[in-house]
Amino acid sequence: MTPPMHVRLHNYFISAGLTFGFSTQLLAWRDSGNLSDAFIVFRPNGGSNIRNELGAEYYVLVDIVGAKDDNEATDKAVQEIIEHIHANPLPGDCIGYIENVGGIPAPVLTTEGRLVYRLQFAIKYGE
Repeated sequence: MTPPMHVRLHNYFISAGLTFGFSTQLLAWRDSGNLSDAFIVFRPNGGSNIRNELGAEYYVLVDIVGAKDDNEATDKAVQEIIEHIHANPLPGDCIGYIENVGGIPAPVLTTEGRLVYRLQFAIKYGE
């Protein structure tokens, strides 16, 4: 079975070096309890109809959850991710075409003071 698209994007981010300094997670953020830890969480977020032998569009949410009081590093990581995707819209056979949807939204703070960005990517893929 082919991995789901959010897992493929997770694997691509790791191989592209976009997760350095972050723990990666799938589907939901699970806080470690250590305020100096930072996370990147990958989860599916819908898309177009998926049919045999036709291309489809997959939406993937990528949450960047920074360490407490490390807002600049979190913001820098977000900028690097967006720049990388913009420069590499066709990263490989397992992903297809990828683009950022919605730009960079306003970040929010957790109750602990962690900065969180929620990025969305559209991935067009078909076999």
